[in-house]
Amino acid sequence: MAWVADFHIHSHFSMATSKELNPRSIGRWAGFKGISLVGTGDFTHPGWRQELKEALIPAEPGFYKLKEAMAPEIPDQPEARFIVSGELSTIYKKNGRVRKVHHLIILPSLEVAGRISDRLADLGMNIRSDGRPILGMDSHDLFSLILEECPEVIYIPAHIWTPHFSVFGSNSGFDDIHECYEDLTQYIHALETGLSSDPAMNWRWSALDRYTLVSNSDAHNPQNLGREANLFETDFTYDGIKKAFENKDCGGFVGTIEFFPEEGKYHYDGHRNCEVAWKPEDTITNQGLCPVCGRKVTVGVLHRVASLADRPEGFRPEGAKPYQSLVPLAEVVGAAFNMGRNSQKVTNAYYDLLQKFGPELTILRETDIDAIAGTAGPLIAEAVRRLRAGAVEVKPGYDGAYGIVSLLREDDRQALLGQAALFEEKQGSAVRRKAGIRKATAEVVSEAKSLLKVTANDALHTGLSKEQDEIVKSTAQVIIVSAGPGTGKTKTLVERIVYLIQEAGVDPAEITAVTFTNRAANEIKMRLAKLLAGDRKLNRLNLGTFHSLAWKILRQDPESQEIKLIDNIGSKSLIEETLREQRIPLRAREASLALTLLKNKYLWEAEPNLPPAAIKLYQAYQQNLRRYRRWDFDDLIPKMADLWEDNPEWLQPYKRCFQQVLVDEFQDLNLIQYRLVKLWVGDCQSLMVIGDPNQSIYGFRGSNNQFFTQMKQDFPETVSYKLTQNFRSCTEVLNAANALIPKGDRQVELKSAQGKSGSKIIWYETPSEKAAAQTVANQIVRLLGGSTMISAHGRRSKGDPIAEDVFSLSEMAVLYRTGRQAESLEIALTAAGLPYRVSGSDLTLEASPVKEFLTFFRYLTDPEDLFWLRSALRYPRWNLNGAEVTSMISHLDENRTKETRIEPDSLIFTDFSEATAMKLRQFFGVADYYRGQLQRKSPEVIEDWIIRNDLGLEPEMEQLRRISENYKSIGEMLEFLPLAQEADLTRKGNKTTGTEMITLSTLHAAKGLEFPVVFVVGVEEGLLPYGDEEDLEAIAEEQRLFYVGVTRAEQRLYLVNSQFRLKSGSMVPVEVSRFLRMLPRELLDKVEWTRQSKGKQLELF
Repeated sequence: MAWVADFHIHSHFSMATSKELNPRSIGRWAGFKGISLVGTGDFTHPGWRQELKEALIPAEPGFYKLKEAMAPEIPDQPEARFIVSGELSTIYKKNGRVRKVHHLIILPSLEVAGRISDRLADLGMNIRSDGRPILGMDSHDLFSLILEECPEVIYIPAHIWTPHFSVFGSNSGFDDIHECYEDLTQYIHALETGLSSDPAMNWRWSALDRYTLVSNSDAHNPQNLGREANLFETDFTYDGIKKAFENKDCGGFVGTIEFFPEEGKYHYDGHRNCEVAWKPEDTITNQGLCPVCGRKVTVGVLHRVASLADRPEGFRPEGAKPYQSLVPLAEVVGAAFNMGRNSQKVTNAYYDLLQKFGPELTILRETDIDAIAGTAGPLIAEAVRRLRAGAVEVKPGYDGAYGIVSLLREDDRQALLGQAALFEEKQGSAVRRKAGIRKATAEVVSEAKSLLKVTANDALHTGLSKEQDEIVKSTAQVIIVSAGPGTGKTKTLVERIVYLIQEAGVDPAEITAVTFTNRAANEIKMRLAKLLAGDRKLNRLNLGTFHSLAWKILRQDPESQEIKLIDNIGSKSLIEETLREQRIPLRAREASLALTLLKNKYLWEAEPNLPPAAIKLYQAYQQNLRRYRRWDFDDLIPKMADLWEDNPEWLQPYKRCFQQVLVDEFQDLNLIQYRLVKLWVGDCQSLMVIGDPNQSIYGFRGSNNQFFTQMKQDFPETVSYKLTQNFRSCTEVLNAANALIPKGDRQVELKSAQGKSGSKIIWYETPSEKAAAQTVANQIVRLLGGSTMISAHGRRSKGDPIAEDVFSLSEMAVLYRTGRQAESLEIALTAAGLPYRVSGSDLTLEASPVKEFLTFFRYLTDPEDLFWLRSALRYPRWNLNGAEVTSMISHLDENRTKETRIEPDSLIFTDFSEATAMKLRQFFGVADYYRGQLQRKSPEVIEDWIIRNDLGLEPEMEQLRRISENYKSIGEMLEFLPLAQEADLTRKGNKTTGTEMITLSTLHAAKGLEFPVVFVVGVEEGLLPYGDEEDLEAIAEEQRLFYVGVTRAEQRLYLVNSQFRLKSGSMVPVEVSRFLRMLPRELLDKVEWTRQSKGKQLELF
């Protein structure tokens, strides 16, 4: 009888893996799945090997078993054996290309594993930071090293078709396995096909005929064990497996259990961020270029196989082993119930099936269908029958996004159960239906889409409301739209652009759409690409933020071409220098805010009344900017406005782009931006501004929602519209939002478009910031239906607000007032094993090691720029005093002309003392090294910097590495940062990969987003509101900011405050926010905090 083996798994020491991946949990779940032999995974990690030595004892030759055996929990549960295994990643350059190849290594003992690991460590390889280490060595050399230590090794190229990390991958692999392993290819007898291909796809290439094709789960949590596996009928020993691989015809290896290859993350071609998924022929037709961003798409496995294949589809070579494609049982049950696999109902049914029929693979492959129907009902039985028959629908995965398998449609369920039975089930999940939880057949969303997802209005309305339609088709020259949250503001703006192009015949080159953030611009771009697919002229649309559009034009101005844009780090450095020179007693942060207000507001008022100290600061700072031929972020709009007024003839070609102007987030404009908009009106055929006065939250930058009124006065012909129907939030959230804006100030009163009711707003009052973070993490686990085996079976207490709703990670957000609040939340989510992303201002870019890194690489990417060279040399690392730096910069400046480059070797070393020259040689030596690294991916460069400079204990550097994952190179990141707004900065959390994750965000950065579940934490005096108690305008703005947070929620809203907070080293009491007390008490359920965060209902206030 065949037995099952799964060799490729990971431990909890690997990145983005479950903390449950310990020996006992692996053994238990292997038994639940019906796996007789499971790999240990991660053999190179010292901590994991130690755990294995403590938990395992030798069993059959080459195998191990648990030291403390577990009693069977289900019928016919095998007592799993362990075999030593691990996945190693190699990144190196070979034959002119960067290669990234993963390798599955299977070994006969832990002792051998220790020797190999020691050899790698001796070579300087980092084997402690990740269970799957990244090695900077050739695949051939790695194989040679392992063969020296263990000639009996089973060496298997891992997931051979994955685009980015495999021997045949489209991005960094080879066309011939011999090119990779050279003379050692003869010792390779098996290839792992990976989740995105099955044996039939591999049969199309004759070069693979001699290899045994194996499949493994690559499990990152124990529940995923066996999703792909191998079947053997050979001696249950290490040698038995090795012989089965080496001799395909001996009968020892009998086949595989497979994913449906379309379900794998890289089956189709495409761009996950742009939501473009293509068959190979689509990619060829479009010359491999994404229609959204214009870059090359990721070529998937299906395409790559076809490009190397020398046989037609359907060819089966002689002696090919059979295989069976399956879906995990929990997903089968979930499909039957039309629920997520982690929901309580699915979990209960899953364990009931195991208790009745034994291991999962037995149920999926062998158990009688009628027996399943008799125990679990006709839906599950039919889903299993269809699975065995291959009667499934699969939406293929692409570019890192898993495909989605569909076993039963709604009409199938109705036919099986009858309308009455279905109605009863719907009654039980009514809240969940209203919540709009995505089913398994929903569209795959990308990492960007989970943060910038299509609004509820798009989901509910295929067309436009009457009010939206009037706005879209308006012929007025000046249009003002006051649009509340969730009323379809972005949809209306996008639809007007579409109308102008398709119905009014406007050339996209004559349309300019202005947004407040780059993130919003990207969202509009994605929506337009969908609605106007195939319209090549769409790329001519002028779309961006005020500042990016201004910079685009100013760079073409002959008088401005020598000017460079300084980033926040350079600006603050220059401010500090200015304060020292002028002896102005201000902190750099205060001075920076003052300069922002001056440039965006006060300087442009009719009668500015500015104190002499402010004028002195402004003039000195601007003089320093001119000295270094720089503008800062706040200079761009004034310069653009001046150019528009003073040089209209030069601007004439650009004015054509401003015939149809649309301005988003109008409530956040400041005085100089409003001045520019007024200038546009004089040249354009139509201007539409849209925003919500109740969401004006950037007063500290000079924004003013009174421009809604001012524009009507300046342009009496203005036509005004209001959008008040909210398609996003439940009535409880809307009622709370309306209560936060006094009726007299309420320019837009929200009304529910559908009258949908949700649950009450939950108020958690916790003793401390740490307790608040833990409460949020615990509640998220409950909302997920339990993220672990224990939490999934945990009992719910009477006061727990969770009913039968289950939400996904990307449907939840935690919002806070200041970036500092993210730290405790990150700790709690990491401890709970919950993946997350951080959006908005945290303190990463303020940290000294980060500023030094960015400054150094600014110089590397622009080595002619003496400003960045000077700034980089001033950091303590180089041990140069101010006089030495000033002397060297002056020397360089004097010895270059426009025709000569800066050549440090020839210009400086002979002109300074030996001590100074030695320091400079060190600096330029490091610079030469990293200049050669600039083509590597940003995270790799930062990781190298962290290791070489011993910055592993600086958390902000790891956070910077995470931010850099959003950019292809260091240069691209540095180019983006000067124009980035708070909402544009995102990073993944610790050990977070993939597309599904919780969002942590400042309230400012959350504007424009929406989530089914929202937590607002820190709802306390001193945080909400934040700032000067005496400043009534500022308090009103804080109130609007809380309004923004509340209106992000679609279905569930949680408000969390702490009773005590750490200030100046002591825990001091803090009061609950005045804003929370403005909410009608009938909307709130206050839940008492307990150490276990179980909660019970309390009286309010």
